Amino acid sequence: MAKPLHQSTTSDTSASTLKLTAVSGTQKLALGAGFFAMFFAQQSVSVLAIPFYQMTLGVDPFLLGLALTLPLLLGTLLGPWVGHLSDHHQSRFGRRRPFILVASWACCLFFGLIWMVPTGWGELAHLLYFVIFSLLFYVAATFMSVPMTCLSYEMSPDYHQRTEIMGFTTYFLKLGSLLYQWLFPLAQLAIFSSVFVGIRYVGWGVALFIFGLLGTLAACYSKEIVQRSSVAFPPVTLRQSLKTLKANKGLRVLLLLTVLQMAGGAFTASMDYYLLVYFIAEGDIAQGAIFKGWLSMAYAAFGFLTVPLIARLSSRMGKIKALQLIYVVTLVGGACKWFIFTPQGYGWIWLDALFCTAAWTAMTMLIPSMMADLCDEDELKHGQRREGVFVAIHSWVTSLSAALALLLAGLSLNLIGFDAQLSAAQNPDSILAMRVILALGTMVFALCSLLIVRGYHLDAQGSQQISLALAKTKNHGSESI
Repeated sequence: MAKPLHQSTTSDTSASTLKLTAVSGTQKLALGAGFFAMFFAQQSVSVLAIPFYQMTLGVDPFLLGLALTLPLLLGTLLGPWVGHLSDHHQSRFGRRRPFILVASWACCLFFGLIWMVPTGWGELAHLLYFVIFSLLFYVAATFMSVPMTCLSYEMSPDYHQRTEIMGFTTYFLKLGSLLYQWLFPLAQLAIFSSVFVGIRYVGWGVALFIFGLLGTLAACYSKEIVQRSSVAFPPVTLRQSLKTLKANKGLRVLLLLTVLQMAGGAFTASMDYYLLVYFIAEGDIAQGAIFKGWLSMAYAAFGFLTVPLIARLSSRMGKIKALQLIYVVTLVGGACKWFIFTPQGYGWIWLDALFCTAAWTAMTMLIPSMMADLCDEDELKHGQRREGVFVAIHSWVTSLSAALALLLAGLSLNLIGFDAQLSAAQNPDSILAMRVILALGTMVFALCSLLIVRGYHLDAQGSQQISLALAKTKNHGSESI
């Protein structure tokens, strides 16, 4: 009887390959710095623009909302092309790192200029200024974030080490979530003569030290593995790439899981703020905001703790079973929400974070790691490394899911009769509907995810077999740069 591919002498090859492609602590730190910059690229414009352009300069909130949405959509639409361009770029510095370096400093320039708007202009001029430079910024951010994510996918060919790398970058994303809300309060410090001066110092500080410096560290010290195949393949167009990926069942499963969490899960979770303010705090917005602050801190704290736990679960039982366990725990958390988000049970609000934060950590840790595994399978089938297209499609789905969650939340609040003017005197049916959406909705989306993840096919053994098969097709092996 023939020995399985992953056993016998091939295990020595696998161990040797892993040793050659081991990722050092310096390389992980560099990649983490890049992900920290990516987080701020995604969050810092809106977190500063709303209090500055809207509340300080007086730009219409609806128009500012459109101005914030359009650049984000443009960056999302550019994603597949940027990914395709990155996949096919050739240089002695690699495919990804030149893009990251140039785009990081472009982000630096355009982000700093966003906050240099002359204060004496009118509302329309302020709005147009913001639109122009935020558009330029998001285009640059796309050229930074897509290759950066691709780089994280290809830093290691090992099934388990990929999860460790994604877990390490997740720490930096969680750190960013703790810090970014303090940007505008920082601009209001007394050391600045006015908020206009403060916003410029803070804006250029973020631009230089986060986008410029951290982006440069990621570009210079992250490891990129250059694969040289012994077989020459004809160039593949973006349209052809998208067509072949459409038939990828594993990719469809991961994208559907992303939609369920980023759209469905985010939609149901949006009800917790309203329950904290209008049900638990009896309409006291300030007190409700404090409750929400503690809840957010609990999510961040437990988020840090779940990273090593998920890494260990993935190593011992595989990514698929780890995800299934996470969704079961989220089901329990959904049931607990019914009792926690009440005037009697809010003291146990930390349980919400304990049970439900793992599902969010999985979105930045397990799902990207599984996407990287699919990239190997795709290369084995089609002979092309297409991380860029994979990353761009995933980013596109994530952005649209986030927009869908906001739309569903606003529509639902109108349908259930919520009225902010009523303060604590909300219709009891409206409060009941919020509780049902929060608790039952969380359970339904977790259950759907639990069922759908069963359709994912690539386990640890299959992934390692693919890695070994790919290694045999390389005539010069892998070269780290």
